[in-house]
Amino acid sequence: MLTFAETRQRTLNTPDEIAAYLAETLRGMQEASPFRTGDEVTITSRSGLPPEIGVGDVGIMLCDLPNQLHSWVLVFTAGGQQMAVQIQTANLAKREPAAEAGDE
Repeated sequence: MLTFAETRQRTLNTPDEIAAYLAETLRGMQEASPFRTGDEVTITSRSGLPPEIGVGDVGIMLCDLPNQLHSWVLVFTAGGQQMAVQIQTANLAKREPAAEAGDE
């Protein structure tokens, strides 16, 4: 088994090339993510999260990028305001929808 690092150099000459490269990079990161924008998530650990943020331990995924420590999640505060906050990605899981009364 052999492990090595490669370096690649690329020149981006115009704002359009820069934007296209960044868009391509983001698409790749999103494809590798276990979460998608709009996924309902459960906060599985409140480590570092004040009790007045993330009421109900649920939220909606706004942005999760692989190899980052935090994800952006839309939650409610205890005062009823919606707030986008960063939560450790390891402290989140996809939320399973509640079974409806007739589905039992």
